[in-house]
Amino acid sequence: MRHWPLTQLTLTTPDLLLRVPNDEQLDELAQVAADGVVPPGTVYFPQPWASGSPDEVARNVLQNHWWARGDWREDNWRLLLAVLLLPDGQVIGQQNLSARSFSVTREARTGFWLGRRFQGRGYGTQMRAAALHLAFDNLGAERVVSTAFADNHASLRVSEKFGYEPNGIRRLALEGRLVKAHDGAITAAGWRSRPQQSTQINGFTECRHMFGLPAAAEPVDVVSHL
Repeated sequence: MRHWPLTQLTLTTPDLLLRVPNDEQLDELAQVAADGVVPPGTVYFPQPWASGSPDEVARNVLQNHWWARGDWREDNWRLLLAVLLLPDGQVIGQQNLSARSFSVTREARTGFWLGRRFQGRGYGTQMRAAALHLAFDNLGAERVVSTAFADNHASLRVSEKFGYEPNGIRRLALEGRLVKAHDGAITAAGWRSRPQQSTQINGFTECRHMFGLPAAAEPVDVVSHL
């Protein structure tokens, strides 16, 4: 899409392709969510979008994507990427990367979810790694933070794999009960000190200005004179 270059951005891992979904893929993503993301009776997200009826959950996903696009600003952005399984392109979940005043703070936040039938296969680790590659290697982030509720063991394990440092525990009231939210953070130095998965990022140059970054410098031809 010429006037929304984020549609050209793709992140490719050994098993996955992450991209801003087109309408068909967004509809598939909504159905994956409707089929189930969290165990019955649990709440894993600060906004309990995955706890309603299947129709409500699907509509929440659609409206969240539309809102993130419509509210996008260079100093306040939320990149919501559909996660597609290679090689057939089956939609299996969503990876988020967001920030406020990024040009000043150099801090971003990740979040993700997978359809229940796709969980436990290592996809969450690949998704997080792709988002961290984008944040640290392309956007120039200095720190990335993540939050997981105490009973969301899969998300906490993913953070542990990457060496996130504990960054406090918050007490939240959700749906009338106490929930403990564990915050974690990883720095650029911490990220680069660990083994890296293969991740290919394409289309970033075309959309870097949408993240509040200056345009990439034009290549300079150097001529040597004897």
